[in-house]
Amino acid sequence: MKLLLDEHLWPGVAELVWRMRPTAQIESLHHHAGGSLLNTDDAVLLGEACRGGWTLVTFDLNTIPLLLRDMAVSGQEHGGVIFISSKSFAQNDHAGLAEALGELWRTESDADWTNRVVFLARAR
Repeated sequence: MKLLLDEHLWPGVAELVWRMRPTAQIESLHHHAGGSLLNTDDAVLLGEACRGGWTLVTFDLNTIPLLLRDMAVSGQEHGGVIFISSKSFAQNDHAGLAEALGELWRTESDADWTNRVVFLARAR
């Protein structure tokens, strides 16, 4: 699993995860491909993420779920999506997000994330 943080997540979350899990493969969209995918259409972003073996981490519960439904209907694959609910995490809860992503990495990094969709849970 390689985690790609969408543009609405503070890029420093990736560094916080690395401190806890030095083997974690995590990158912010702000730095990925030189930032060339910032403000990209969601379908293009999911396609690029899939081709690169990345799982998207996002707060976007409005457009991404509809896109995933359309992709499933048309038989398109994606590299996985980890949704973050604002009911579980504030967008500025950087430490909580990093801890939860680090725990998810610890338990699920070897799993196949193709077409997998989960909601991020707080670390216990």
